[in-house]
Amino acid sequence: MTRPTGYDRCNRYTTIIVDEALRRGLDVEVLDPELGELRIGDGMREEVVIQSLSQRLPAVSYFRCEHKVASRRVLSAAGLPLPAGHVIADDATDETFLRQHGTVVVKPARGEGGEGVTVGVADVAGLHEAVEVARRHHETVLAEEMVEGEDLRVLVIDGSVVAASVRRPPVVVGDGTRTLGHLAEALNAERREREGGIEVPLDDRTLDVLAGQGTSLDDVLDDGRRVVLRRTANVHTGGTITDVTDRLHPSSVETACRAARAVGAPVLGVDLIVPDVDGDGGVIIEVNPMPGLANHEPQPTAQRYLDMLFGAE
Repeated sequence: MTRPTGYDRCNRYTTIIVDEALRRGLDVEVLDPELGELRIGDGMREEVVIQSLSQRLPAVSYFRCEHKVASRRVLSAAGLPLPAGHVIADDATDETFLRQHGTVVVKPARGEGGEGVTVGVADVAGLHEAVEVARRHHETVLAEEMVEGEDLRVLVIDGSVVAASVRRPPVVVGDGTRTLGHLAEALNAERREREGGIEVPLDDRTLDVLAGQGTSLDDVLDDGRRVVLRRTANVHTGGTITDVTDRLHPSSVETACRAARAVGAPVLGVDLIVPDVDGDGGVIIEVNPMPGLANHEPQPTAQRYLDMLFGAE
């Protein structure tokens, strides 16, 4: 099994697909290793993909997923559960929405990796600041009521749930001797080894999160004290992932599959906030048309993806 030229420059979201394609005896050409663009063929037909994004996703469906206001409209029309939402318009209506819901999440209408998202906005000054942060990424900004619970990603491929995982923000635990900064650097060193370079950014956003917990990078944490480094559980900013596929409640399965049908996506990551993985009552906070297949090991994500493209073995 000879790996194609460019394989060693691909990230794990691409190599998981290449490895499975080669195992099946398919032809694989790496067109752009940084982008994750591949040409895969079985001798009769070819598919060009960019990681989990394939040519089978209609352009309209892609836009519906990428634009959060469009996503909410489509999902709401399908009767799917969503947190209360409001498109930022003017101070009066924006502040009324904040008062009605107490604590909100502010996010740009388009963006990925948690960029421009502020979680836990609870006062007017914080709202205005969060809107400015979001507008650096997109002119349209959305506020949603903040719902507490587990951050659940459900992966749907070809109409069926293939995997599910709980995502949690990065945390350090004090040992009574090292500063929080040293603990964070140790965590990042471990992540570089294990996750291929994905680190917790020690930026202003992290400093704000620490300040909200009454601490800073220079403080020595008491033995056993847990401190959260980010408010969001995004993998690209150091969040952790735990597979919960076997624990997924049937209502979460149904919600995720209905969401994929509503937006018209053959592959979709559906992000929900649920009170508990084993229970029902979750709400959809986002849909992703290009979910990372490598985030769900040991589930057979690449196998089901190539089943969709070339048929089951």
